[in-house]
Amino acid sequence: MAKKKKKKIGCLSFLLIPIFLFLLIVQNAQKNQIDIKKEYIESTKDLAIEVSNQYGLFPSVTLAQSALESNYGRSKLSSEYNNYFGIKGKKDTVALETEEYINGKSVKQKENFRKYKSKKDSFYDYGNLIGSKKRYKKVLQAKTYKEAIGEIKAAGYATDPKYAEKVIRIIEKYKLNDLDISFRK
Repeated sequence: MAKKKKKKIGCLSFLLIPIFLFLLIVQNAQKNQIDIKKEYIESTKDLAIEVSNQYGLFPSVTLAQSALESNYGRSKLSSEYNNYFGIKGKKDTVALETEEYINGKSVKQKENFRKYKSKKDSFYDYGNLIGSKKRYKKVLQAKTYKEAIGEIKAAGYATDPKYAEKVIRIIEKYKLNDLDISFRK
């Protein structure tokens, strides 16, 4: 009997050790994802505040949009072409596949996205776009970050029907609205 128990324990540990190792790897990968996101936010917040203050925008929205659009600085568009907002254009662009929503359905298609010399150039172009184009006028009148991102979405910035919700989720998860404390007082 004792021999059978030892054999069962040996078989059980043979199965449990790989499962335990797998769970450790998954947990570590999740922790790294969180660290990468926090690192992006920390390294980008001063630029977001600077640009937002210059153009009268909510820093929380600027930072959260850049995080969403660039996958926290890891997208090909941001890492290779310094476009942190998914801004499209006609000159000095790169054609990349993107997801758009047409009549409520997700479709993949190629679009021309602007290329920038630096992250800072991308942020300032975004600030100029939202802060000076007539179609975004209501964004500048917004009283809250929720209202501001709602107006950005309503003005046609993104086709994803859940775009505003996604940006708000990032703002609230990372408490980015703390950046708005001195904004518009």
